[in-house]
Amino acid sequence: MPGLVLILSLVAFWMLPQALAQGPEAFFKEGKKIFEETCADCHLRSGKGLPAKFPALDGNPFIVGDPAQVIDTVLNGRKGKLGQMPTWKDTFNDRQLASITTYVRQGWSNKGSAVTAEMVKKRRK
Repeated sequence: MPGLVLILSLVAFWMLPQALAQGPEAFFKEGKKIFEETCADCHLRSGKGLPAKFPALDGNPFIVGDPAQVIDTVLNGRKGKLGQMPTWKDTFNDRQLASITTYVRQGWSNKGSAVTAEMVKKRRK
């Protein structure tokens, strides 16, 4: 029995750093994949948007500012000078919306903080 405990401890010790290292990266990649499949048609894969049609996300102070505003926009859509962004709250779950939001806040040249599923859940109306 002590040998089994030792083996399990060693396996956990070996796997923990890998799991921690893959967590945020996998989350970011999930957000990137969803973004490229649903958002890139308007905002482009580069995040540069289309002038006078769709706003740029890369380098946009709104995107790296208060995460609650970005979460609200992704959840509920937004009407603005350039048109209307659709709502995504019925399409994606909280984790998926958090990964998308994290991707746009940290992708390209952006340096925003990550967004969690719990943050999205609190903003969901």
